[in-house]
Amino acid sequence: MENTQIDPQLINLKQRQLLGRIIGILIVLGALVTGAWVWHINYQNPRTNDAMVRANIVGIASEVNGRIVALHVEDNQYVKQGDLLFEIDSRPYQAKLAQAQAELMIAEKEVDSRRASSDSANLAIDRLQHNRVAASAEVARITAEDEYLHNYLERIEPLAEKDYVTADQIKQARSKYASSRAALADAQAKALAARSAIDEAKSESQRAQALIAQVDHVNARIEAARAVVAAAELDVEYCSIRAPFDAYVTNLNIREGEYAKAGTQLFALVDDRHWYAIANFKETYLHSIHPGQPADIFLIGYPGKRYKGVVTGIGWANSPDTIKQQGVLPEVQRTLNWVILASRFPVRIEIQDRDANYPLRMGMTAFVTILDGPAEKTDLSASPSNGLSKPQMPQ
Repeated sequence: MENTQIDPQLINLKQRQLLGRIIGILIVLGALVTGAWVWHINYQNPRTNDAMVRANIVGIASEVNGRIVALHVEDNQYVKQGDLLFEIDSRPYQAKLAQAQAELMIAEKEVDSRRASSDSANLAIDRLQHNRVAASAEVARITAEDEYLHNYLERIEPLAEKDYVTADQIKQARSKYASSRAALADAQAKALAARSAIDEAKSESQRAQALIAQVDHVNARIEAARAVVAAAELDVEYCSIRAPFDAYVTNLNIREGEYAKAGTQLFALVDDRHWYAIANFKETYLHSIHPGQPADIFLIGYPGKRYKGVVTGIGWANSPDTIKQQGVLPEVQRTLNWVILASRFPVRIEIQDRDANYPLRMGMTAFVTILDGPAEKTDLSASPSNGLSKPQMPQ
């Protein structure tokens, strides 16, 4: 038999081809595994660079009209709750307060006077009641006497024909009866006058009670005057505008002498009690985000500095940018999108830990990553808004 020799170079080539195929397969498998792992991470821990640091903004406006006589803050200054921001000329309102207090005193005096008049009317009614009782008793007495004299006259008049009584006796009896009738008419007139006087006194008492305007233990006139005084005191108090919470002054472009109109915002305060990151996540990630989840926040302005946060809410509405309103009908553009872009919804994340060396500013660009599991409880008492030093602007 003829000896066949295997070329070592051919064997080496086949081995290299096999090794190349194995490496290619491993690269493809590695890419698939890496892609699946990245996909899992993206949906398990969504992240976005479309985020921004936000805080609550409150416009500061006066409750009353007036000229600013003192301005106690500067732009970008940090103020604490209760700090005096500016003052409005309070002299007109102090004058109104003095007038209201004087009118209250007048109302109290008038009510006291009318109460005294009402008490006098009640006393007069009691006195007239006694007079009416006495007049009625007098009418009853005279009526009885009149009836007796009438009966006596009727008895003795027939006796005159038999000369049992004299003409003078009959004349005297008739005179007494006539006098009794006159006295009875006078007593009845006095009783009627007493009743009329009582009715008039009662009407006068009712008018006095109405003018007093007393309802149980509350006097309407005095309470109305006190309400005017309270309103005037509020106007005087409103002349001093104070910070409602710890905040930063921003957009301050006024000085002393500026005329402040009630309700017109003069500058704004950036609420330093709560800071948020508003992160816009694609709608495909929303099923992985829930309130209470922890989050990592990184700011472009502070490379390497991490802030802890917690998801507090997810936006429920998003205004479409492809629909315009024309009258009462929507105008929808006739477009064919080959690539469908997912809408983004804002997710509010409260920043829990604060660092005075890295102060937060509204509008800073942020990177946000949502983590798994419940958020860690952070002691907010160490936050700058609760005791750490703050940069102060010179006053």
